[in-house]
Amino acid sequence: MRSPASESRIARPLLALGCAAVVSCGAEPAADTAGAPPVDAPYHILVTNDDGIESPAIHAVAEALEAVGEVTVVAPCGQQSGTSMSIGLNREIRLRTYPADGGGDGSSMYCVDATPAGAVMFAVRSLAPESGFDLVVSGINRGANIGEVSHMSGTIGAAMMGAYLRIPAVAASQGGRPGGFEHAAGVVARFVAELRRRGPEAGIVYSLNFPVATAAETRGIAARPMGGSYFRVDYEEVAGEPDEREPDEGAEDAEGERRFRPVFGPPDPIPAGSDTEAHNEGLVTITPLRFDWTDLAAVEALEGWDLDALLEAGGDGGS
Repeated sequence: MRSPASESRIARPLLALGCAAVVSCGAEPAADTAGAPPVDAPYHILVTNDDGIESPAIHAVAEALEAVGEVTVVAPCGQQSGTSMSIGLNREIRLRTYPADGGGDGSSMYCVDATPAGAVMFAVRSLAPESGFDLVVSGINRGANIGEVSHMSGTIGAAMMGAYLRIPAVAASQGGRPGGFEHAAGVVARFVAELRRRGPEAGIVYSLNFPVATAAETRGIAARPMGGSYFRVDYEEVAGEPDEREPDEGAEDAEGERRFRPVFGPPDPIPAGSDTEAHNEGLVTITPLRFDWTDLAAVEALEGWDLDALLEAGGDGGS
């Protein structure tokens, strides 16, 4: 049952995206599209993910986006979940056509030995068309990226790399049980088409999250701020024989060492009006995230400090 706080925040639909019962699909007033590119101009979309090139979800969204623009897929060759915005700078990147024989359909699909964010940086620097990519789409991730968990997500990290490179970006994730991705892919494609019409702002990542629901079960779509966490990571000590996984590079067995493994604990209370709350209530959520994390109010507060006094001990650590 929806809380009063969330009920008051149920927005009219952002777009005509195939909404369900809770949110009616009325027409949105036309936005100022002065900064948007002509709809008949080439529109180049870079698609990536953190689940790897083999994920059926990336193929579903890439296919849906072909109705909006020219799609190039550059994704990690294997699983890269939880890598956030990390990149590798100390090794070569290997690029492979996918599938190995090119598929025979003329599609531009590649995998790279890189993190999701690294894949985006490489694609933008080395594979972009002459006019550059107009949009980065990361996903569809298998698993939700709502609330504070977003900071750890390779899906969000790849989209943030687009924002870092001054390219508008969309991240898409679908929570819960295995299943098809066609419904979510269609919504993403219609959202991207609307972004194209309106002219998206660089430096923003639009994070779309789809609930554990079929198209018929989805209750609506709404814009929500990031908030809460739907799981918490704890650690428990492991007793007995060492596991058979490869140890981290440089790790060695040591006398007297103790071993721990991550476990998922129950979440903290979820803030009212947050994307996490709406996701748990069966809504598709859209959360605009900024690349710039600066807390401007805190900057202003720090300017009121006597900061120069911090240097008065001689500048060398003092004695």
